[in-house]
Amino acid sequence: MFIGYVIMVIGVTFLNRGSNFQGSMNLSFFTSYREAWYDFSVRDWQFLYLNIFMFVPFGILLPLLHARFRKAGWTIGMAALFTLSIESVQLLTGYGIFEVDDLFNNLLGAIIGYGIIMGFMTIKEKGIKQSLFYFSPLLLVIILSGSMFTYYYLKEFGNLSIVPIHKTNMTQATITMDVQLDDQRRIVPVYKVPSYTKTAANEFVIDFFGEMNLDTFDMEVISYQSEGVYWIRDERSHNIWFRYLDGSYSYKDFSGFDEDKKPKDTDEETLIENITKFGIAIPQDAHFQQVDTGTYKWTVDYKVIDNQLLNGYLLVNYYNDDTVKEIDHRLITYDKVRDIQIKSGQEAYKEVLDGEFKYYAESRGIEALHIEKVEVSYELDLKGYYQPVYAFHGTADGIEMTILIPGV
Repeated sequence: MFIGYVIMVIGVTFLNRGSNFQGSMNLSFFTSYREAWYDFSVRDWQFLYLNIFMFVPFGILLPLLHARFRKAGWTIGMAALFTLSIESVQLLTGYGIFEVDDLFNNLLGAIIGYGIIMGFMTIKEKGIKQSLFYFSPLLLVIILSGSMFTYYYLKEFGNLSIVPIHKTNMTQATITMDVQLDDQRRIVPVYKVPSYTKTAANEFVIDFFGEMNLDTFDMEVISYQSEGVYWIRDERSHNIWFRYLDGSYSYKDFSGFDEDKKPKDTDEETLIENITKFGIAIPQDAHFQQVDTGTYKWTVDYKVIDNQLLNGYLLVNYYNDDTVKEIDHRLITYDKVRDIQIKSGQEAYKEVLDGEFKYYAESRGIEALHIEKVEVSYELDLKGYYQPVYAFHGTADGIEMTILIPGV
């Protein structure tokens, strides 16, 4: 069993991936935990917990393999040597990234496994109290994980993915500004998107295809955590990617790839008449523009109507058979939740000085930052709330960029 387990670990850590990470290292502790927290996706949490539980069998099997490993030091030491060997080989071969978090998670898994087997092996000899001590690593992980997830789901707003995992190095930065920042906190509204369940999304797509007189009886549905993919395959396939969080979607009629179908220019009135058939209404004062041949876009920038905020765009492609075959609908109506107090411009600027923002350059450092404009904008959090953020527009080392700082 132990030999089979080791083969499985080697297969997972080496044989199912290419040599794409030459010399990559991440020595920052708890990076994977911060990333999982701020993004709060199932994929990130799965990856983190799988790294822990992958080594649980190691801690279970070694004490069964030889009595020597019933001493904690031997099992933990072997686990440390095994995971260090894996990370080192990944670093040298490029088949993975040398990560401190992986060392920690693997070692934690081995400790949990050791505690489980020793708890069962000593329960008769040493009693319940000693067994609970052995089970304590597992119980601690369960309690901490449960507390973390409970806290997240009970708090009002979700996490923002714009929060950085690493700080940007600003120690050598020369900063210039064209604006004057105030030091007064302000009151601004928070909005929420009309989030969809999978059932509600299915109903929307069925109604959408129904407007086109398409039979949805054999419709294929592929559901992911954050979106659903819907296919109708007949003489001309139709496809919708529907995002549960905000109700935005992308539609495509694949007959647009036929040789006789070409993009065609038209006027706004004809386009509106066509997209009305899809149940889409264009809001007043939306900015209309032609992007390319047959490609048109309506844009609304943060328009407040009573207790709602309208923002986003609608992109359509029109073809020479006088039909719309592609729609990218990201024109979202947000409902006001309540007014909240946010940071002052100076407080947000201090976070810029401290490097508390996402920056994707390899150096992770900025030498020259010029800020041309600062405004309060909005970003969608992971619970569907449209949270206020400070947007610092300018250039970093001569390249245009926008720095986003959470307002809450």
